[in-house]
Amino acid sequence: MRITSLFPAARGSQKPAQEAFEREVAARFGLVPNFFRSAPDAPFVIHELWQFAKAAYLDNPIPSHLKERLFVYLSRFCEVRYCITRHCGFLLGLGQAAGDPSAQAMTITQVIRLLQRPVPDDEDVSAALSRFESVAKPIDWPSAETSHDDDLFTLATILFLQPARVQRVKRALRIALGGEKFELLAGLLTFIRSAHYWTLMHPELLLEDDLTELLRQHEELARLLLEDKEAARCEMGTRLFEELETLRDLNERQELEKAKHALELKDRQKDLLLKEVDHRIKNSLQIVSSLLHLQAKTAGASQSQFRNAAARIAAIAAVHHQLHKSDYVGTVQLDEYLTDLCQELATASGSPDRPCSLIVDAVPLTIPNDIAVPLALIVNELLTNAIQHSQPAGGDRAVYVVVSSRSDDFSVSVSDAGVGPDPAQTTFGLGTRLVDALTRQINATITKQNLGGNYTVTVTVPMIHPK
Repeated sequence: MRITSLFPAARGSQKPAQEAFEREVAARFGLVPNFFRSAPDAPFVIHELWQFAKAAYLDNPIPSHLKERLFVYLSRFCEVRYCITRHCGFLLGLGQAAGDPSAQAMTITQVIRLLQRPVPDDEDVSAALSRFESVAKPIDWPSAETSHDDDLFTLATILFLQPARVQRVKRALRIALGGEKFELLAGLLTFIRSAHYWTLMHPELLLEDDLTELLRQHEELARLLLEDKEAARCEMGTRLFEELETLRDLNERQELEKAKHALELKDRQKDLLLKEVDHRIKNSLQIVSSLLHLQAKTAGASQSQFRNAAARIAAIAAVHHQLHKSDYVGTVQLDEYLTDLCQELATASGSPDRPCSLIVDAVPLTIPNDIAVPLALIVNELLTNAIQHSQPAGGDRAVYVVVSSRSDDFSVSVSDAGVGPDPAQTTFGLGTRLVDALTRQINATITKQNLGGNYTVTVTVPMIHPK
């Protein structure tokens, strides 16, 4: 375990250790950049940065010129101008590019062309992605100013500036370079980022004398290095904050998506539970209705009362049956419900000596549960009365149920061949009182007509009703 690198050496041993360190640095670069003299109060930190520099930059097997050109170009986006100026010096032969003594120096014209390379736009990125994604097998490291070199710079720039947002760029680089070369490139970009951050933490870093003389001799180069608008627009601190903001937004979106899925799951579970409840209520009510029918057989004079009660319970059970079938929890398909109810009532009330036909003419209509249950009891009472009191001149008895709908209300009409109750009647049975009470409950109106030997009762219900 290395402990000595984490703590400062004793005062007496610092100078020889620093001298040995600077000799090692100078052997690689041909000089000692001020970058590696920037923390005199904690030289051991610089020693660790040097180890990182060797691993990710100097000893990285990416060709030396490519490493140094990437270092220069990507350093355009750092507000502190030390890195870009120092590495331009390396490219121009002031020191050794990427620590390689055999690296040939570039010309001022070549370096200026590199500095003037435009920042890639969406069209550039899209074209580079298409070309790299179509590579059949991994390419070699490209030579300078070739098509592959141009695409590599384009995608490396996007990867450097927006690493949290560019999954497709990463995939394209892996396809074109292969896994190993991609990781070598990622290591280099990581060190360049670290170098930029270090200079941001040490803006007092001075340029070496060789660079000061270089800028004095070449005004255009000096202007490009010291007045690059990209340094202000793409300053590293801003980029880091943008990426943190992006990561936070991504995390928030993921959390919201999880919450949405959880709510949707709860809604589905609630719907299934409600459907199961409706199914069980229907079964329970049907059992009660059957028990009342059985009791009616031994009830003597009270037989009709038991049967009426059983019919009312069966009507409510039919509502819950429709609720269980419905795709939308809490709603009933009225036309289907009335058809089922009429079939049950026709079967229950029919007899060989007084056959009865129930005819339903209903438009498709969906109503909420809080209307469906009271309306079911109303229709049950009206149908039961119509079956009992229909007095046709001859032939089978027929009872008609008609459902019609308008924009603001709907109506249910029950008609039979009869004269209806005596207009002078002042006392009414439980059924009539129940219909009146339930009609008020759903804010409906009820009208009664006797036309042409047919008695019709119409219940009109507003589409929007008070809760």
